[in-house]
Amino acid sequence: MGGNCGAASAHCVPMPYLRRLLGAALLLSAYAPIHRLLDPAATGPAGAATRAAAEAAWTVGISGTLIVVTFAWVCVRMVPRGRLPIRWSETAVRWLTTPTPATFAIGIGVVTASLAGILAIAVHGGSPTSVDEMAQLLHARAIVSGRMTIPFEGPAAAWTIQNGIGVQGGWASIYPPVHTLLLAAGLAGGLAWLVGPVAIGVATAATVSAGERLIGSTPARAVGLLLAVSPFWLLVGSTHLSHATAAAGLALVLYTGVRATRGSLVWAVATGVALGFAIGARPWVGLSSGAAILLVLWWPGTQTEELSAGAQLRRLGAMCLGGLPFAGLLFWWNARLFEHPLQLGYSAAFGPSHGLGFGVDPWGNLYGAVEAMGYTGGDLTMLGLKLFESPIPTLAFIGAVLIVRPLPRGVTVFAAWAAAAVLANAAYWHHGIHMGPRMLIESTPAWIALFAVSGVVILRPGASRLGAWSLSVAMLAAWALSIGAVRNQMTPGAVMLPDPPVDTAIVFVHGSWASRIAARLGSDGMRKDSIETALRRNDVCAVDRYTRWRTAGDPAADPPPLDLDPVSGSPASLETRSLSPGNLVRVEPGVVVDASCLREARSDRLGVLELELVAWQGPPLPGVEVVFARDLGPVGNIAVLEAVERPAFVYVDRGSEDEALLLDYAAGMELLWGGAAREGIGSVR
Repeated sequence: MGGNCGAASAHCVPMPYLRRLLGAALLLSAYAPIHRLLDPAATGPAGAATRAAAEAAWTVGISGTLIVVTFAWVCVRMVPRGRLPIRWSETAVRWLTTPTPATFAIGIGVVTASLAGILAIAVHGGSPTSVDEMAQLLHARAIVSGRMTIPFEGPAAAWTIQNGIGVQGGWASIYPPVHTLLLAAGLAGGLAWLVGPVAIGVATAATVSAGERLIGSTPARAVGLLLAVSPFWLLVGSTHLSHATAAAGLALVLYTGVRATRGSLVWAVATGVALGFAIGARPWVGLSSGAAILLVLWWPGTQTEELSAGAQLRRLGAMCLGGLPFAGLLFWWNARLFEHPLQLGYSAAFGPSHGLGFGVDPWGNLYGAVEAMGYTGGDLTMLGLKLFESPIPTLAFIGAVLIVRPLPRGVTVFAAWAAAAVLANAAYWHHGIHMGPRMLIESTPAWIALFAVSGVVILRPGASRLGAWSLSVAMLAAWALSIGAVRNQMTPGAVMLPDPPVDTAIVFVHGSWASRIAARLGSDGMRKDSIETALRRNDVCAVDRYTRWRTAGDPAADPPPLDLDPVSGSPASLETRSLSPGNLVRVEPGVVVDASCLREARSDRLGVLELELVAWQGPPLPGVEVVFARDLGPVGNIAVLEAVERPAFVYVDRGSEDEALLLDYAAGMELLWGGAAREGIGSVR
């Protein structure tokens, strides 16, 4: 199905005008600052962060392209034709084609998983790097213990963390089941850090195997090599994030879908299993990208053999049969935890504003058509740089080749996969930039396949000498820059804390005033988007007073006034103050602070250590020796101490450069809370 596009146009991607239009769009995404459409005033901190990251990538792309193309032009003028990179590329092709397809696919998958595993330990310390991972690991700990939720021992506010929700029976993360179950299996074997590396190893092997049938042996094996060295692919794959699991599912959809193109019902069932696996890990990207892959693979007229209408229906039926167990799992999970089979945890926790489409996100930021273009442009600009840390944006290279050269027909499915990921994420307000545009990580195999095929076209004898030299120089620079990219991520997510001097203990973790407020409101049933709005648009003491009113259970008392208007930003009258390093609150200058608020504020003066960082290491489950709970103050902790009868201690943060201080409970309470209400108010107002 690879074909030769030089002469046999029937084997090439049809509709040259569409091909050139797509090429121009990719060039535009690399070199036009589309991300500047993001207005920080309307899009908030998320928009500002994306705009800044994309601006940096865009600057590197512009300057890198000028430098590389200039250097390549000098090489073309000075080096004889026989010394062009085409010679070593032919040697590389001979080396690539020596192993059998199965041997190469399995081997490159093992290499990819091994490299990602090394990064998981060497870069991340085997620990989570984001709250998303910490929440799913905490939920996985419950699954390992045979429970669906983390139980509440005493007040729920002592145990709840971000990206979770209080449900019947305790606390649960907001995520779908498949990746959480895989993490649980990893935790049971003491190898949870290996889930991501194995997933991208499987994805790499499946992509190469499918590519052998779609684009030919040489480009497919180049895809495998490039995946094995892509810093973006390896870094995100070395985390506990669910993106790697979804990517593995989509790559398996591609592989099994290719095998089912001739009507094999066994392979069609396997396709359904792979699609259900991907959707069960990340529903939206699994559904959109999986459907795009199968639509191109199975569309009449694109297969090696035409199937009758009956055969096509049987294949679809077999696919649905394979996906049925995963659909049942997802619906049961949602109904059990979030009260309805079709309600995901995201919406249960944050409300309808967390869903797809344009409008206002849960943080009050605008997400309309203009913002979608700005975010999408920023994602593509960063992706072009992050795939290989190349000075020439990878997507720009693909776009240039699409404009001037036809590509093999088999590459169409990869183009559909890549496009579906971009369009699907454009319809969703969340565009994370953790280690790069991570919401596009699942489409990495597709983008690298497009790049590999473009590179083969450029390096073919008779192709552009300038293009060949540009590609060679850019890739050589990319390998050097990739080392720096890996080094920049060497920030383990684990928090090193001293161990209690006893075998079993409960350790209270003193987090920020805002986190205590959020935990109390969340445990009382307030939705997370409303909590965020309350803290962003009001004086922190006003929110504290509202929290005390709401949790006091006195319906006769009038609620303190609170601004809950879900709009972006904070009122101009509010000022941001620091209670301790990195611990910021919003205050209304000149407002009198009551004793309770002052006590809360002063308790943070030494620093804060949020429960999210350690909760997954010590949940209140059977067999856990050291349990971590949120410090709610001397009075709020009483119910926890009564429910968990263990020796009690307190962690007090002493700054980012020092290890946290472990204190006996009584000494810790006196240090943090004793006399706080008698302190001055200069640091608060």
